[in-house]
Amino acid sequence: MRHDAIIIGAGPSGLETAAALQALGLSATVVDAGCVGETISRQFPTNTTFFSSPERLEIAGIRMPLDAQEKPTGEHYLAYLRSVVDTLDLQVRTFERVTAANRVGDHWQVTITCPNGIERRIEATHVVLASGGTQHSRTLGIPGEELAHVHRYLGDPHRFFRRRLLVVGGKNSAAESALRCWRLGSRVALACRAAALHERVKPWLRPEVTALLDEGRITPFMQHVVERIEPGTVHLRNTTDDTCTTWAADDVLLQLGFEADPGLLDLFGVPHGGEHDAPVFDARTMATPIAGVYVAGTVTAGTQRRFRVYIETSHVHAARIAAAITGAPPPDTPAPRALPEN
Repeated sequence: MRHDAIIIGAGPSGLETAAALQALGLSATVVDAGCVGETISRQFPTNTTFFSSPERLEIAGIRMPLDAQEKPTGEHYLAYLRSVVDTLDLQVRTFERVTAANRVGDHWQVTITCPNGIERRIEATHVVLASGGTQHSRTLGIPGEELAHVHRYLGDPHRFFRRRLLVVGGKNSAAESALRCWRLGSRVALACRAAALHERVKPWLRPEVTALLDEGRITPFMQHVVERIEPGTVHLRNTTDDTCTTWAADDVLLQLGFEADPGLLDLFGVPHGGEHDAPVFDARTMATPIAGVYVAGTVTAGTQRRFRVYIETSHVHAARIAAAITGAPPPDTPAPRALPEN
């Protein structure tokens, strides 16, 4: 199959780029190793509320109707993305992994491997990498981290009912996980390297979780690091005085953030590096130094310690790529919103 562009990644940036190219009469197909909105589907706990309001998350000029004047949940947004695909009839193929890529003349030959093992080849003049930047959970690098009762994703909090749970982390995911599990009947402890929850924890979460920690309803291990995990026991060290504590735990939930996977960049030969291991590209066109290869969305920032590239700041990427492919002048950089929400 021959296309004008193949877009790798069926998240909002990939779908928005496909819509922009399709609107110009170009043929574009989107492939993803997971589902549409895989990061949201896999990493967001049920009913997680976005920082951003709906108009800042909308793509391709399609409105996101909500039944209340509030911010969308992950479930709302996944439904919205499905609606965008159906409304625009975007060509999207899910659970198909890119396993090989070769430059042949003026186009790319990309090999896709399906879950059943069948391989197929797609040819495209242009390739857009929109694969995101949160493929892998960060690790502590400590003994016992690989044990079966150590989890990286909250999933359904119901599974922790009446269990002793240690949540490790101090940002949004840790705060939300600790609160949800405490409310449904878990005996929760929170271990955090800092003296308090991060200042950028969602404003509707931070005061409530802080109060529960201050009251001892959630057992606080502030300024503590986990040094070893054993079946039924976690060993922690106080960073202020080096004293050690053990806490009985049925489960450990690591909420440490995520790292980007440069595998696709390497597959297409895109150089990357620096503090965040980000790809090299021209910000006016999103073009990499590799002929015909562009980047869009959070993949452009590599592994982010503090998120500066996210859905609402990436909308212009699609327009820049569409302009570069068609030879049009780069679009103007939109003025930043007065109050970035994400």
